[in-house]
Amino acid sequence: MNNKLILRLQKLVLALTFAVLPANSIFGQEISPSEPKIHSLSNLTSPETGVNYAPLQALLAKQEWRKANDMTRQLMLKATNRQTQGWVATQNIQKFPCWDLAEIDSLWKQYSNGRFGFSVQFPIFIKTGNKPGRLVASEAYDAFGDAVGWREPNPNPSEKGAPTQWIIFKGNLNYTLNAPLGHLPNPRSEYQITGGRLEYTMLTKRLLECNIVSLPQQPTK
Repeated sequence: MNNKLILRLQKLVLALTFAVLPANSIFGQEISPSEPKIHSLSNLTSPETGVNYAPLQALLAKQEWRKANDMTRQLMLKATNRQTQGWVATQNIQKFPCWDLAEIDSLWKQYSNGRFGFSVQFPIFIKTGNKPGRLVASEAYDAFGDAVGWREPNPNPSEKGAPTQWIIFKGNLNYTLNAPLGHLPNPRSEYQITGGRLEYTMLTKRLLECNIVSLPQQPTK
């Protein structure tokens, strides 16, 4: 068999190969130049707890804020192995996995254009006179609740107590981008009628420890 004949046979085999393969496949490798590349979701899985935050990302991307708020609570319970109990204890918050806490905060900030997230709430928490990890006067936490929209006018202002009260959780939260800055997420338990002051105060301390936030610098004299 001469060289010309061999070359013709090789070209024929190659042509038949491309004719048999699908148009979007070359030697078993799928290609789709007209479609966006599908990225792996492995970067949404916590290396610390194994919790996958893709469900939260999907809800936030669709701006389904209420479902995303509920999902945040579910994933926080999962990250602390508190799904059976249904609430996160203070000691669990003190050791909450940093990767998971940072991911929750990052996703909320990203899909709300910086309006929602724990790190958005933090400076408001500090500005209203609160201290990370340390309870101060309840009026300071009430002021924080007022600022982020977690409290509402008391329907009976003549009654004893503050002119505002913690909203009846969780149906009365504002699940829109018109909500006050830092309004979401609010994953507190429904029975925490005082806004979960101790738990949230511990959460702010954990935000600091995980380097997700930092205390504002005090002006030098």
